[in-house]
Amino acid sequence: MFTRFPNLIRTGFLGLTVGMTASAGCESLRTLAPTLPAGTTPAPTPPTSTTVHKPGKHWLRLSQYVFYSDAPLTADDPLFRELEGLPEQIQRELKLPPSTQVIQVFLFNSQDAYESFMRERYPWLPVRRAYFIADQKRPGTQDDLVVYTWLGEHLRTDLRHELTHAILHGVLKGVPLWLDEGLAGFFEQPVGHDGVNPSHLDTLRKSTFTPDLARLEKLGQVKQMEKAEYREAWAWVHFCLRGNPGAKTALLSYMARLREDADPGPLLPALQAAVPHPGPALLDHLARTELPGPVARGHMADR
Repeated sequence: MFTRFPNLIRTGFLGLTVGMTASAGCESLRTLAPTLPAGTTPAPTPPTSTTVHKPGKHWLRLSQYVFYSDAPLTADDPLFRELEGLPEQIQRELKLPPSTQVIQVFLFNSQDAYESFMRERYPWLPVRRAYFIADQKRPGTQDDLVVYTWLGEHLRTDLRHELTHAILHGVLKGVPLWLDEGLAGFFEQPVGHDGVNPSHLDTLRKSTFTPDLARLEKLGQVKQMEKAEYREAWAWVHFCLRGNPGAKTALLSYMARLREDADPGPLLPALQAAVPHPGPALLDHLARTELPGPVARGHMADR
């Protein structure tokens, strides 16, 4: 079970001094880390005798997050300042109400420590660089929102991705797996990218990609989401938010329904009503989308 933490008073700390480099084989891990699908049966109680402990020597309260690390943390870090604005960005873009629910973020010092903890605590989950876990201790109670990751070179992307999952979970009854990952893929990008994932865009343009939202909407398990599914999920979300006004209206209406109904059915019928041929329209949008230029990066993610 996860530990429930009280609200903490924000304070200052020494600068973050942990060096972050990618270990060998990092590219074999998932670039986009999934959340547990909304509405699924809670996972069995994990073992209580973990030999790898969660980091917690230092903590930092920032916005609705509480960060825990065994290295000193400082609120002045550029990445923390950027993350502070993520909830408002998501709320503004998706027309969602604010959430004040605390999100606990555990930052392991190393990939080995993180993976050992996840392997022992959640052995049924596939290997990913980071995870968001919605933990319900008792039926009818509010979920604890927890993010686990490690201080690696992809920290900025991983935190934006997983915190997007957590922020959405705090205000919605549920989110279909593909949409959850597509939105996280959109908001994991720096604000200056306007949601464009350069790697996804380049791969989709060079491949014989055939959009199939009907198939994507049937996926309900994390293990079914491979690289191709993550790319397509991102593409549909970017098309809806940036490619077509009718598609955007359909998506925002769908998001509003998710505030009241964990399973409102597929998005595709409403999307087809707004865009008669959404597949070709998506391909045309990808062909016209511009790659983002360089943007400033938070130093935590660049070490």
